[in-house]
Amino acid sequence: MPSSHPPLPVRPATVDDAEAVADLVHSAYRSEESRRGWTTEADLVGGQRADAAMVRHVVGLEGHVVLVAVGVDGVPYACCHLEQRDGAAYLGMFAVRPGRQGRGVGRGMLRAAEAFARERWGATTLEITVLDHRPELLAWYERCGFTPTGERHRFPYGDDRFGVPRRPDLTLLGMTKPVEPAAAPAV
Repeated sequence: MPSSHPPLPVRPATVDDAEAVADLVHSAYRSEESRRGWTTEADLVGGQRADAAMVRHVVGLEGHVVLVAVGVDGVPYACCHLEQRDGAAYLGMFAVRPGRQGRGVGRGMLRAAEAFARERWGATTLEITVLDHRPELLAWYERCGFTPTGERHRFPYGDDRFGVPRRPDLTLLGMTKPVEPAAAPAV
């Protein structure tokens, strides 16, 4: 995943970021604003994708981190949640504000997530799940080095914390990628 873009200014979120992170995630996936980007799932799932209480909860858990890229205005424009797993890190709540999509921000956030997982937890792989009705998103993750695992998980129907499905056939597909090794120091 080589890049000519400079690293994103990424830091771990705090509980004070919870509202802004929840708003960012909603803007990227479920809001009217999401329709201006390419990550919208508003036609597949309505309601919330994450709320401030969820964000506050995971920020305080051992083996979890929410990473945010924050603009000069102090507002997050990209984020992700990482959960430490046995030799791996699960990547979720991955979002880029629609007005910043298509500019390398997502790849930059992914590189930051990999670096955090590698350096803090010694993770060798990243794991994700993606809605199977999102072929353009599945293709983007494949271009970033993820491969399908063959795992399929039923969408959490009946749990409005994750949204209100607009279809009866939603499935989450598992994907994984090796964590890129640390760059060799310049000589």
